[in-house]
Amino acid sequence: MKIKYIAVDVDGTLLDDHDHYDEQRLVKDITALQQRGITFVIASGNSLDALLTMFKGKVNNFVAENGGRIFVNGQETSDYPHQRPVLKELLRFIGTIPTPDLLSVSGASQTYIADQYVKVPVPFYPHHAYFHQLADVTEPIYNFNVSWFKQRPRLEKINSIVRKINRAFPQVNATYSGAFGIDILPAGVNKAAGLEKFVKQTGGSLQEVAAFGDTSNDIEMVRAAGCGIAMKNATPDLLAVADQVTAFDNNHAGLLEAIEHLFHL
Repeated sequence: MKIKYIAVDVDGTLLDDHDHYDEQRLVKDITALQQRGITFVIASGNSLDALLTMFKGKVNNFVAENGGRIFVNGQETSDYPHQRPVLKELLRFIGTIPTPDLLSVSGASQTYIADQYVKVPVPFYPHHAYFHQLADVTEPIYNFNVSWFKQRPRLEKINSIVRKINRAFPQVNATYSGAFGIDILPAGVNKAAGLEKFVKQTGGSLQEVAAFGDTSNDIEMVRAAGCGIAMKNATPDLLAVADQVTAFDNNHAGLLEAIEHLFHL
């Protein structure tokens, strides 16, 4: 089936390890794809706020918060926030796992960080505030994130915590998000489900999607897409389900190289 959509992850896929990418090259490629009737979609665990800030004027289609918020042609079309009682229980549960180096939640307008981390630099959150208790955050919450970016535990240790959370909370979907962090989403929320909603709203199907990712929260999307492509630097669990692997990693423009090769741009 002809590819009509390209869905790409951001961290570890489009961005290099220093959070950079070639902006001019991306815009050139998106323009060339649009001329061929191919829609470019960012599918990321990042907040909608962060993505709109990062890609303003360049991208108008997002599956944000790992599928929790859908943004089509510049307009939000659907969202799937957490249930407040579940979040309260999650906050208590965090005390039973290794102390994170950062704890945050993604609200409708910005990121909210637990106030014990007020001294931790967070340049990757364009807009943020601090909360002492969950009641301080009065807007919908889409993602609960914990990170051990200073401690840098082994992936096996992080995945053991993911399993522990998912066993304790059937109401959520916890997944490794890269950068030593875990995204905790409402049950049923993942990039594949979000991307399926996006393509249905625009008259397409998942079989018409080429999807690129690098880590565990991309598994459902890469597996469900008509063509699922893992970055050369991807985690083993994603490599195991991908149809293809890029020739270059994220530090050598592997995503854009692959897109240009596949579509002869």
